[in-house]
Formats: sequence, C-alpha cells, structure tokens
Amino acid sequence: MVMEYERYNNQDCMPYVYNTGGGSVVIWASFGWGGKSSVSFVDGRMNAKGYREVLKKHLIDIGSCIGGSDWIVLQDNAPIHRAKVNLTWFESQKINVLPWPSLSPAVNPIENLLEILARNVYAGGKQFRTKEQLKTTIIKSWEKN
Repeated sequence: MVMEYERYNNQDCMPYVYNTGGGSVVIWASFGWGGKSSVSFVDGRMNAKGYREVLKKHLIDIGSCIGGSDWIVLQDNAPIHRAKVNLTWFESQKINVLPWPSLSPAVNPIENLLEILARNVYAGGKQFRTKEQLKTTIIKSWEKN
C-alpha cells in the first residue's frame, strides 16, 4: 500500500493535464413547430430580471418560430421561470404558459435539442481555447441544424 502511494505521489508519474482556460457559456434558445429562435448568450448567472430581458429581446423571434399568434410557452419549474414578476409579464403580453407539474422529470423538449447541439459542438472530442471560439461554433451548429 505504501509503495503505491509513493508511486502515485511521485511528480514524474503524475499525468499532465492541459488546461485551456476557455471557461463555459450559458445559452438561451427556443424552438417551435415552424422553426427556432437565434441563440442568446447569457452573461453570468441568469436571474428573474435577466430572464425577462431575454424574453423581451427575443419575443418576436419566438413568435416567428412558432408560426402564429396562438402559441404556448413551455418552461420547467426553475425559480426564474416561476418568479411572480415573470408570470405577470407573460400575462401582460397575453402569452400562455403551460403549467408544469412539480417534481416532474426533465421532459422539456429543449433539453433534447440542447443535447444534440452539445454533441455537434463537441463532436470528435473537440475542445476550445476561448469562449469566443466556443460561441462561434455553437452559433454555426445551431444555425446549421
């Protein structure tokens, strides 16, 4: 046991890990029967106010991807989605929000689409040195599919 410990603690035996320092990004996107929105990159953590600002900015985009005026927003029970200020905003805009059951499994269709996006972005084990490279690849992949 001691010999294994010494062997793994020897600097010559430790694997070298290359850290690209690129970080990560948070995106917001939507889709509907008639198409999909553009990708919006979110700086930092999303809060209720930031979520509402993204919705305001992309509302026309969302409506055009749905393909009509009679559509329903589907969102999970994330606190920013349930925030009273955002639910009130949806009401004021006459946008219907589908009730989402508490403690339900993650069945939101956007999760499946984002999984496909992630597979395309990181295909072949691709890694990125900067956030800008990652963002560019995300946009290209989102627009292509």
